[in-house]
Amino acid sequence: MCRRGRGSPTGGGPGFRCCGRGSLTATHDLSRAESKVIAPAYTSSKAALTMLTTQYAKALTDIRINAADPGYTATGLNGNSGPQTVTEGTDAIVGLATEGPGHRSGRFVDRAGEIKWS
Repeated sequence: MCRRGRGSPTGGGPGFRCCGRGSLTATHDLSRAESKVIAPAYTSSKAALTMLTTQYAKALTDIRINAADPGYTATGLNGNSGPQTVTEGTDAIVGLATEGPGHRSGRFVDRAGEIKWS
């Protein structure tokens, strides 16, 4: 998932669609849905995207590189079993794409705000 590139009036840059299933914190917190998922290939790929985001953010300092977790969203892919709408699932991505200058790079966000990387 990419945001507006260099030269954008909002100073945006590329971003990645990640999820909490790649987070050590989320997968160890028994109160979170992520802790109940056993999907080694999927979760390790999301953890790798998290690291890729931090590496690009450090290397490409003239643009912001961030990752967004859309959350478990009702779509045809999951039989519409997600608890939130597609519109709610885009909140984090739209928020990153439209935020103004002055925000940090290397962040991981969901619709509620910034998420810890660990």
